[in-house]
Amino acid sequence: MSRYLMSSQCVFDVIKRRNLNAELWLEAADSRGIYADDICISAVTPMTIRWQLEQALTAARAKPEAAVHPVPVIRDFIDQANRLFEDFARDDRIIAMDHRIAARWGDLLDMRITYRDPDGRPFEVPSATKVEIATALVGRGDFPFVYVDYHQDAHADIPGLTVENPEDFVRK
Repeated sequence: MSRYLMSSQCVFDVIKRRNLNAELWLEAADSRGIYADDICISAVTPMTIRWQLEQALTAARAKPEAAVHPVPVIRDFIDQANRLFEDFARDDRIIAMDHRIAARWGDLLDMRITYRDPDGRPFEVPSATKVEIATALVGRGDFPFVYVDYHQDAHADIPGLTVENPEDFVRK
């Protein structure tokens, strides 16, 4: 039985509640024999998403006309995020960094991992994403996680990483 670690981007898409691919993947997981206990997140995911939401809230308050989402929508995202993170925490599905994950993360810090944004522009993945990948590689109880993330060519350059792209599932 596989276990899954959702990327921060996929978790954020679930939080948005806009029927995005990651949300559809999560909603249909049990029909594929993937149960809630099998789906985890990295300890950096709540921190990363909360930081992004706080930045968006500050920007929306400062320049409402330029905001991608209005303040009430961002507040809704924050509430939804808090509920989702409470569910993961209650069920012990937030994977803390231990010495094995930290060591693997250290290895990844030396790797140049380049993703592409939706417009195709390359960017070096941040340290938090490397923690997520390290967590997926190490797994729990000596069983690595399948990393649930949107397709990036760089995934193939990371030895031992197994990725499930929610877009592939939704298209089936």
